[in-house]
Formats: sequence, structure tokens, C-alpha cells
Amino acid sequence: MQNDRYIDYADYNIWANNRFIESLSKHEEDLLSQQIESSFPSIMKTIFHIWMAEMGWLSRLEGYGWETSKIINFSGNANEMFKAWQSTSLSFKEFVENTDLEQKLDFEHKGESFSIPFREIAQTVFNHGSYHRGQLVMMMRQLGITDIPKTDYIEWVREKARANR
Repeated sequence: MQNDRYIDYADYNIWANNRFIESLSKHEEDLLSQQIESSFPSIMKTIFHIWMAEMGWLSRLEGYGWETSKIINFSGNANEMFKAWQSTSLSFKEFVENTDLEQKLDFEHKGESFSIPFREIAQTVFNHGSYHRGQLVMMMRQLGITDIPKTDYIEWVREKARANR
């Protein structure tokens, strides 16, 4: 199946996100919201951004435009945010599993028109998550958090291989 490679990346994305959620859930929300020098001012703001991108692109791919009001209006605690992020990642995977990724998405952004295959958007979302998870590692280190999860793609491949033995 043509989507298998993207389903694989969706599974990896979920696994990596869950690794961070498991690690970060052990810490007080005040620490996760503490301001530090980074591209986003806190761990929670970085996660918010990753979740926003996943939801925004999924919404756009599903034909609803960039609909992220659920995130913008979110008022729950960190654990509720983690669960909502997990739900969005699972929905993104379901979309990838059930959609012809060769379709093109036509949209406008800041007065420019774009036409991008769904598969490229999916890949962008997964790469975007990896990029910001790398930033989370540095943020965690700055805050003195030492239980930093390994989330490299090769680590996931190894873990899958071990589970299939």
C-alpha cells in the first residue's frame, strides 16, 4: 500500500510523543510552564505549538480550513492537554491510513496560493514534531530534568524489532 511509509511515520510520531508525555507527566506543571530561553518560552508552550500544527494541518486536510479553536480555547491542565494531543495524533494517523495521500491540497496563506500533495503535508507534520521534540530535550536539560526519553527514529525501529521477536 502506498500509504504504508506514512502510516509508519504516524506510528513513530505517536510513539515519540507518548515518550515525552510519559516523562513530562512526572513533573509539576509549574516546572513545565517555567519560562526559559528557547524558540518558545516554556515546555508547555512548545507542546501547545506541536499540537496546534498537528490539529491545524489535519483540519485543513479534512477540508475545514485551519480550525484550531479547540486549542486556542483550551483551559485544562497539563495532563488534559497531553491527552488531547494524543487524540489529535491518533486522528492524524487515522487520516493517513484512510486517505489517498496523492491528492493535492489547494490553499492560500498570506495572499499566496499553494498546492501540496497530502503526503508532503503529512511528512512535514511528522518532521515538525521531531524538530520540536529535539527542542524539548534541550529545554528539559535547562530545567534540570534528567529523565529525558530517547525518541530517535532508530530507537523506535529497534523497539519494534525487539517486540516482534
